[in-house]
Amino acid sequence: MMVGIGKMLRAISGREGGRRAPGAVIQRANRAAAANRLPADESAGIGAGGAGWARPEYGRYMATSPSVYSAVRLRAETVTRPPLRVYRTDADGRRVHVEPGHPVARLLERVNPWYTRADLWRATEIYLCLWGAAFWAIERGEDGEPELWPLRPDRMAVIPDRRRYVRGFVYRGAVEQVAYTPDEIIWLRYFNPLEEMAGLSPLAPARLSADMGHEGLHFNRHLLRNSARPDFLLLTNQEMNDAELEDFYARWEQRYQGPGNAHRPAVASAVRDVKTLGLSHRDIDFIQGLRWSLEEVSRTYGVPKLLLGDFERATYANVQAAERMFWRNTVVPEVKFLEEQLNRALLPKLGYPQLTVEFDLSVIEALQEDENNRVQRETALLDRGVLTINEVRRERNLPEVPWGDGPGAQ
Repeated sequence: MMVGIGKMLRAISGREGGRRAPGAVIQRANRAAAANRLPADESAGIGAGGAGWARPEYGRYMATSPSVYSAVRLRAETVTRPPLRVYRTDADGRRVHVEPGHPVARLLERVNPWYTRADLWRATEIYLCLWGAAFWAIERGEDGEPELWPLRPDRMAVIPDRRRYVRGFVYRGAVEQVAYTPDEIIWLRYFNPLEEMAGLSPLAPARLSADMGHEGLHFNRHLLRNSARPDFLLLTNQEMNDAELEDFYARWEQRYQGPGNAHRPAVASAVRDVKTLGLSHRDIDFIQGLRWSLEEVSRTYGVPKLLLGDFERATYANVQAAERMFWRNTVVPEVKFLEEQLNRALLPKLGYPQLTVEFDLSVIEALQEDENNRVQRETALLDRGVLTINEVRRERNLPEVPWGDGPGAQ
């Protein structure tokens, strides 16, 4: 049974008073944002399904477009590689790791009874790549401990509010709708210049190019499967009726079909000319279309073509360069975006605003060359007395040492 939006909004408003987590902040809308909201927006929500920004068909591209699947899968698997560290600040102002048994560390390692840490980040990145938004529901398990559950963005509606910016969220399931307060949802989204209440899907600009590649594959498949064009055309002196055509085909196949009749000379008294048919340049443009589609998806998702299986000009050197470029220009900004969302939204809602999280990128092989260059630069500055030991240690979030304020050479 579908629950009315008005009743759900009243339920959201009633739950906000008693279920707000410690440290949660009500964000008030600015006057311009309130002026942009229509009365219908506050009841129907923004972003879910249909003609909204989170179109359900975006999810099908991962199942139908090889280039989109490859780019999204690579980004999702890459985000799971660096471990996520939880830090606290001690009495001396130094940042230290929290113990593994801390509630936040346990939650981020085992997010719910069915999802692992990698499952959560894989689902989050896939949702961001397909819909430009991701939602985590903060639920309470049987033991009362918090759990994180990723929700499909194309089923989530954001309910705006003129005073508090967001009144709540509604998950529109196939059977019923579920209401969430702002404190029960972690909302991650790519900035959308046309609608601030909805994320901008990378597929929005790349959809036409992905469709072109998909249609090119369909054309090629049907051309080879159905022999959409005959190999040659026989021109006769006079028009032949259906019976004469069937008799001609039967005699032709009897004489020339099969390996035993290969290269046998053909004689047809009624035929005056033979035209060989081939594919025109326009017909074979689907190959260039596939390449262009791959390039567009590569640009949209920030994944070099080499990493999507295009090894036409691949060498060992440029493959390594492509990996470093992918990490520097795509993955590192993405994980920084995720870190900010967790530090700004998740930790305060869990009641731990004093903690911070950070992805440990030092374990990534493609970035270790940058780390080696950084060490060499720091060593040279230490040898010349430009930096001190403690200055370098502070940059690396390490505790200072008593002898570290003198020149590095000493």
